[in-house]
Amino acid sequence: MNFKSAQFENFCMHPDSAVKCVVLFGPNDGEIATLLGKCVKSICGDANDSFNCSQLDMDTISKDGGEIYAEFHAQSLMGGRRVIVVKNADNTLAPFLKDMLPNSPSENLLVLTSSTMNTKSSIIVWAKERTDIITVGCYEDREADIAQDTARMLQEKGLTTTPQTMQFLCARLSPDCKINQGEIDKLAMYMGKKNVVTTEDVKAAISDVTGANFEDLCYYTAEGEVSKACNMFNRLLNEGEEPATVIRQISYHFLKLLDSVAQLESGKTTDKVIQDMRPPLIFYRKDSYKKQLQIWHKEQLLAALSVLYDCERDCKTTEMPADLCAERAIMRLAGGANKLRAHR
Repeated sequence: MNFKSAQFENFCMHPDSAVKCVVLFGPNDGEIATLLGKCVKSICGDANDSFNCSQLDMDTISKDGGEIYAEFHAQSLMGGRRVIVVKNADNTLAPFLKDMLPNSPSENLLVLTSSTMNTKSSIIVWAKERTDIITVGCYEDREADIAQDTARMLQEKGLTTTPQTMQFLCARLSPDCKINQGEIDKLAMYMGKKNVVTTEDVKAAISDVTGANFEDLCYYTAEGEVSKACNMFNRLLNEGEEPATVIRQISYHFLKLLDSVAQLESGKTTDKVIQDMRPPLIFYRKDSYKKQLQIWHKEQLLAALSVLYDCERDCKTTEMPADLCAERAIMRLAGGANKLRAHR
């Protein structure tokens, strides 16, 4: 059975003894840890209780899965249902699970956690048709989820803020809710007796925990933030991105701006242009995107796209180092945006 996170939390409130196995998988380690904690607590109360909770790591499990079998069929010395947690599980367990789970008389619960499995993994494909196994995909939070969770965490700490500061705060947070909880805890400690969070409070208390990403680079470049654009470009290179790929992503952004400018010229308002964008523009990007539409006009956008196309070609066909070629193009565009902004 495939469950959403909310469904699984309901399961944790009223565990069904017919469920023999839970698989928490996906790239969001924070959500996996949170759901695992709730699951263990609902069954045996304390993850540190070695009588009722056994924790194994995939690296310590033999090919025949004997360690899991022994723990899964062991009875608690204190009575009650036990939880057996296998961390970093992978598809090599599939044959073993298919053999053990269907016919097992055990009332214990096996919980697998994995950041490498996905919906096409053999364990997940097999489990989705079974009623005695629950699978929960834990993916990076959508931006709207980040905002909702952040608002909830602030409220729990007795903190309030303005919509503008909330946008700024969300932009600095991670897709991982566990990391964000730690950042909000730091903010609450920094605030002391104050309860209205300002942008300056966020800057002082919360580091930018987001990883390097293309969208930030595109926005820095189009807004004329030369230093930030160059720093983000280098972070992307350090994370293994190819210069030509980076330039192509910036080109997509400038094409999006060109399409928006064309709609403005046809008579649409800026708000209507943004409202009609597909995919929708993330809420905290709207003000920034409006500024870019004020900075860039059709002729400048066409010239910028020419620079980007030439740069991508040079990255692939000339002997010039691709990273230097790309960085020069980014500096040229961001510098140009800076000058345009000063004259608008």
